[in-house]
Amino acid sequence: MRAFIGLEFGHDLKKELYEIQEILKINSNKGSWVSLDNFHITLKFLGNIDKDQIDSIEKSIKSISINTSPISITLEELGYFNVKNGEYRVIWIGINGEMMKLNNIYDIIEKDMNSIGFPIEKRKFTPHITLGRRVRTKLPFNKLEESIKYKLGTEFLLDNLTLMKSEEIMRKRVYTPIKSYKFQNLLDKNHR
Repeated sequence: MRAFIGLEFGHDLKKELYEIQEILKINSNKGSWVSLDNFHITLKFLGNIDKDQIDSIEKSIKSISINTSPISITLEELGYFNVKNGEYRVIWIGINGEMMKLNNIYDIIEKDMNSIGFPIEKRKFTPHITLGRRVRTKLPFNKLEESIKYKLGTEFLLDNLTLMKSEEIMRKRVYTPIKSYKFQNLLDKNHR
């Protein structure tokens, strides 16, 4: 089964992202848009995992969750990965806030998953929230950024670390939680 480890969002953050996405849709000719239920931050894409790896992965994310307090973030900027012939491969929202804490969690996950047998990610960790793929906009990107600027800067707490199954059902990407843990450490000694 294809899986990843990510931070799941609460209703308020999903609603805010959906509203930003609606502005982008109005200003676009086409795109494949992420559904409200699928908004998240990926910390580690695992690819295909075996059922016997789930216990080890679960043990890691449970340990991290017990030792971590909720992470404060703000939605910071609109960005994209790769544009070709006027089509943006991915349009995303970047975040700001307690980035040291987020990077620390990422580092622990990388180390733990490597010990289970998953390769270390070679690309730099760039936390972002994907809003759409293969998007053709009606506006230049800087105008698109302007159109959503008033929606940025609100603070949200992330407190849910999840192992997710990723599958395609009726030509739609569906993410289903396998194991999910709330961050429990309210004293914020974010280390083991």
